[in-house]
Amino acid sequence: MEELLKEMKKRSVGNVWWLTAVLAAFAIGLLVINGPAVPQIFSFLTGGKNLQHLSGTELYNQVASSEINMVYDCFAEYESSSGAVSVYYVIPYGETGFIGVCVEEEKADRMDGICEATWEYLLGNAKLPKETVSVKGNIRPMDGDELYYYKEWFRAMDYSDEEMKEVAVNYVLEDGKFANGIGPVRVYLMTAGSLILLIWGAALLLKAFSGKYLKDIKKDFEQSGISESQIVSDYQSACVINKDIRIGRLFTYNAVPTSPRAYLNRNMAWIYMYRTKHYTNGLYTGSSYNVMIFAADGTNQIGDIAVKKKYSEQILEYYANNFPHMVVGYSDDLKRLYHNDHNAFLALRYLPAQGTMNY
Repeated sequence: MEELLKEMKKRSVGNVWWLTAVLAAFAIGLLVINGPAVPQIFSFLTGGKNLQHLSGTELYNQVASSEINMVYDCFAEYESSSGAVSVYYVIPYGETGFIGVCVEEEKADRMDGICEATWEYLLGNAKLPKETVSVKGNIRPMDGDELYYYKEWFRAMDYSDEEMKEVAVNYVLEDGKFANGIGPVRVYLMTAGSLILLIWGAALLLKAFSGKYLKDIKKDFEQSGISESQIVSDYQSACVINKDIRIGRLFTYNAVPTSPRAYLNRNMAWIYMYRTKHYTNGLYTGSSYNVMIFAADGTNQIGDIAVKKKYSEQILEYYANNFPHMVVGYSDDLKRLYHNDHNAFLALRYLPAQGTMNY
């Protein structure tokens, strides 16, 4: 019995591998879509590095934060196709430098207020502004339009090209954004989704390797009242349909699902092939087949075997030739009798049925 269960465990693990691989592929895909934004999550959650403490070589795709209390000017404004407005400002960087910062529209009024207060301070008319605006996000190089308007501001302030090279840092801190301009909600949800998929896949494998998927087949054996030695002998001498299906004198062994099953042949009264047609955008793309198994005591379906058509036909043929108590095949009359006049159905046990149910 131990070898039989070990074989079923092997099949169970094999069936779980492909699902785990699919889950892992989806998880990796979610991470790849967000690219460099994923490793920035921890930095973003912990507040990021202080913008003013970063050197020019550390700026690229760095998550940084800043309490802005000085703003020199707004140099650009951009409205996306969705109507979201992003406003660009020039702020101090280091002792004598400048850098760009991009904020959403809701922070623009406060930034404008700080800008006015900054110039009052620079002109000697007021003290250093006390109000600050907190920003935190990814730092990236400015693109073509951003860089153009950024340099235009410096030219309007009478900076020469040489002076611009010394003081203007051509980077922008995007408030509330990760790398590639991705918003936090998307990164958090997709990363969480990928972790869930990976954990799910690992849990499935762990469950398979621990043998927990054998619970149902163990129960099938226990409820049958048949000794272990008889079960082992039956399994070893069973007709092998394919690597996952064996039909013995006592049981039909189904290792197709993740949780293998053993259907007691004497409890099986009606067997037929069920065909499901699949369509994509209204076009037929193929069919799948299941061997449906119904109980002799009228308790409806006790199991099904999902295999290719040729194996389904082999299973039905084997049942028809070796188990005369089973009605093999489908018809509407058989369905009516089984569900509405079960005694009349049982009287048909030695009569062959024909057909396949299509859906």
